[in-house]
Amino acid sequence: MPDHSSGAVTPVSASVPAFPDVLGPLASRAGGIEGADGQALDLAVRRRLLQSLASRGSSEIAAGVIPGVLVGFYSRFAPPGPLIAWWVLFGVVALGLLRLRRGLQRDAALPDAVAVPKWERIFQWLSLGTGLMWTLPVFLTMSAAPLEFRLFLYMVLCAVIASATTFLAPVPVIFWRYFAASYLPPTLAIYWYFPQRWHYLLPLMLLYGAVLCRHAWGSRRFVVQQVEMERQRAQLAEQYRAAKEAAERALEEKNRFIATASHDLRQPLHAMGLLLETALQRNGDVRLNAVLQDVQSCVRSLNFMFNALLDLSRIEAGTFTVREETVSLRALFDDVATVFAPDAELRGLHLRLRLPRQREAAVRGDPALLRQMVFNLAQNALRYTASGGVLLGARGRGGRWRIEVWDTGAGVAPKDRHRIYAPFYRSDQAQVQQAEGHGLGLSVVARSEGLIGAGHGFESTPGRGSCFWLELPAAQPDGPLPAEPLLQPAAPWAERMASLQGRCLLVEDDPQIATSLSQLLQSWGLQVQWAATGAQAMARVDGGFEPDAVLCDHRLGAGESGLAVLQALLARCGHAHGAMVSGEHDAPALVQAEDDGYLVFRKPLAPQALHAVLSRWLARTDPT
Repeated sequence: MPDHSSGAVTPVSASVPAFPDVLGPLASRAGGIEGADGQALDLAVRRRLLQSLASRGSSEIAAGVIPGVLVGFYSRFAPPGPLIAWWVLFGVVALGLLRLRRGLQRDAALPDAVAVPKWERIFQWLSLGTGLMWTLPVFLTMSAAPLEFRLFLYMVLCAVIASATTFLAPVPVIFWRYFAASYLPPTLAIYWYFPQRWHYLLPLMLLYGAVLCRHAWGSRRFVVQQVEMERQRAQLAEQYRAAKEAAERALEEKNRFIATASHDLRQPLHAMGLLLETALQRNGDVRLNAVLQDVQSCVRSLNFMFNALLDLSRIEAGTFTVREETVSLRALFDDVATVFAPDAELRGLHLRLRLPRQREAAVRGDPALLRQMVFNLAQNALRYTASGGVLLGARGRGGRWRIEVWDTGAGVAPKDRHRIYAPFYRSDQAQVQQAEGHGLGLSVVARSEGLIGAGHGFESTPGRGSCFWLELPAAQPDGPLPAEPLLQPAAPWAERMASLQGRCLLVEDDPQIATSLSQLLQSWGLQVQWAATGAQAMARVDGGFEPDAVLCDHRLGAGESGLAVLQALLARCGHAHGAMVSGEHDAPALVQAEDDGYLVFRKPLAPQALHAVLSRWLARTDPT
């Protein structure tokens, strides 16, 4: 027996196959030191086995109970002195096993490469010693035991060996030592222990040993298979984790690419829209109006597509920051009329707006996200309506407002109802009508509703039209109900925008955007100077140019903050008004600027909105 006084020794109580229950079921799962096919198990599996062997207390129980039963039975035939001494010795062994438990716990922090070889050697010696302890009664009772005790003793030994085989078989180096120590001595002693019956008991004992060896081999093979299956499951879990991380990285890269590409592509589209508005403002040939309007409609459709792509990518990436505010439906519907009335006019459709006259309608939600959702529904309705019109209305339903978009289009076929909100899905009817679009608008609506606590749905009758709706919590309006009913504004090209008088300083690092926006402002009658950096803008002011309005891009060259430049210019020119212009929709700096009271225009810049703001800032004159 090794020296167990050291704290390094582990609880071998289970390791010592003193009784059937010694090893515990985990041993058969954890595996042993070397597989039946010769394949070594890794250190982690071997350590699990050792811990499972040492986690059971049945060895101590067996060392205390079974020897007592044998002593009591033997005392009926002869003085039990030798067996009592054996029983006491087994009790000492049981106490040593209890001490080993604490030693194993102290070694739990040791690395596998150190702890596993150490405790495997200890377990091997303990299995050998415990096996020999169980065979001692055979030699202690060789001379005086009656036949019935001898048979009972061998039955107990066979039961103990069988139990140990069940739990020790997964660890061959431990099992074979225990099997050799507990099986071979009683088998060899049969000739002297049963002198009259050894000729039939010895074959039975040999056959029993063969059965145990076969059972041990099968148990070991089963454990190796279980360990291999566990290894394969771990590999599959790791492959799944790696694939999931790769998919998340790919999604993140895709969203980043879409956001970057959409932003870069929107810059020339933004410039094109401004140039078209300038051309419409200055055009004196009525015959060109239709051409310019068609081009403007195409640019507007592209802008909506890029907006939908950006919204979808931000929602999927989880980077969309929701700001819950009170949103006036009247102001929202005015925006819809301003943006979509020209498109409806071009398509020969009627765009009508309806709001209750008795009370002001307002909801709680993110203003930018709600605006985009309603825009998407309105654009979808116009796109798939060949004749008739589109009605945008709102009505109260308890403590909520329902925003409804009715159209007289082709409707939604029953087979398309469950797929209508899927990204990039286009119905067969849309393809037959050759309607433009990429199936993004409704997908953005469906994925956005959870962010602002809205409900959504639709009703449709094929061949007659559809009604798409949003429901949001009602909110107390910020102001009184306007006296005038909501009116549908005229198309922006129906008459020229009124001329303006004043000076405007434009701070923009993109020459294309700067040129197109300068020309549009000049077409309204403004004096415009352009600066690409904050230093150039200050130089313009120092040179005597005193702006009445300042428009500053959010991100200037070399990482310069447009907000800081705007603040410096407004501090320098106390009478001037100013606003930020940005292609980013949820940048923290822009959110903070809006919270601080600064006006922020989002690209693509709507000329009508810009003209309305400048009209309030500057003195107006009649157009010449």
